[in-house]
Amino acid sequence: MNLEAIGTALAATREGLSVAHYSLALAEREGRLLLTIDADEGACEECLVPKSLFLQMVRDEIAEGGLRVDGIDVVYPLDQKSDQRSS
Repeated sequence: MNLEAIGTALAATREGLSVAHYSLALAEREGRLLLTIDADEGACEECLVPKSLFLQMVRDEIAEGGLRVDGIDVVYPLDQKSDQRSS
């Protein structure tokens, strides 16, 4: 999996998230693409689209970049807070 090429394909998404005070990290986990969205100070919680819509948007951008990814997992900031509470 070429994370650098995927990152390039997701440049518009990364820029849009940045405007709303979010950051996007890419990683590979168990052969799947892991997209982690972190909230920065001043992040607009209402600005995040539903996860299913976000997933479709990134799939489309990756495909438009001529890339193929078999599986994508998305972690939103609230998901991370839930994981921290359950640990």
